[in-house]
Amino acid sequence: MANKKALQLIELGLHPVLLGREGDDLKRPLLKGWQTAVYTPEEVARWPVRNNIGIRCGWQEDNWALLVFDFDEEANRIFPNWLRWAAPLAAEPLVIVTSGRGYHVYFYTDEAYPGCTLAGRYGEVSSPANGRRRLFKFIETLGQGRQVVTADSRHPSGHRYRFRSQATYDDIPYLSAEQYQQLVAFSRSFDQRPKAPQRKKITPPKHLSHYLPPAANCLLYARHFLRGLEQVERNGDIRIRGYGGLLITADGRGWYSFSDETGGGLPELIAWHQALVGEGIC
Repeated sequence: MANKKALQLIELGLHPVLLGREGDDLKRPLLKGWQTAVYTPEEVARWPVRNNIGIRCGWQEDNWALLVFDFDEEANRIFPNWLRWAAPLAAEPLVIVTSGRGYHVYFYTDEAYPGCTLAGRYGEVSSPANGRRRLFKFIETLGQGRQVVTADSRHPSGHRYRFRSQATYDDIPYLSAEQYQQLVAFSRSFDQRPKAPQRKKITPPKHLSHYLPPAANCLLYARHFLRGLEQVERNGDIRIRGYGGLLITADGRGWYSFSDETGGGLPELIAWHQALVGEGIC
């Protein structure tokens, strides 16, 4: 049996991602290099039909980028208020997928925006070992380098992801740069985290780049200057231990920090590392 769901996504110009079939793997990519891979219809037709399917966010085949607003914690309280303001802004029916607990709202944009947490609050300490407080995420965006679970897939809770209305992936509305900024600003109004002091913008130091070969990437930099223990994730990403959830993509081109909710390419990694050193965190 062909994986029809993945084939349909390709027909719409979207990049499918193969996810797992049980437990936490239902939301986890299985194939190495999924962040940049472009799968053919022949390849996805052979994917297991019982596995969940995701969509890679960011750039798609039609040179538009996919951006998803993700509502998780306290979604039933926050999402209705957000929707009343956001729906008129888009001026089109919104494509909304619900898992029975949270909501995903899909948009096309001209730019591949990075994902970030827009609103949340800190709760109890998540781990006595590191003393970090747990972040309850109210609203975050899933952008370049992230993926979103598709409608009709299974959620670990036992529910299925479902379209909330008749609007489906054929109807994803366009969000201009100005509308995006307005939507981000409004989403931040739900944030309950304490305001952090603004960091100074740091440019990548040339003296570190001088020690790297011309073809250097994020992984080579991390091995050369961070020197943390490495752990290979199931999808091929490489976790650098001791840096608060730092992941390097399998191809070495990109990275993401879960603790700082930021990422990018090599210049951004150098600047991020130097900011940590400057603040005495490393």
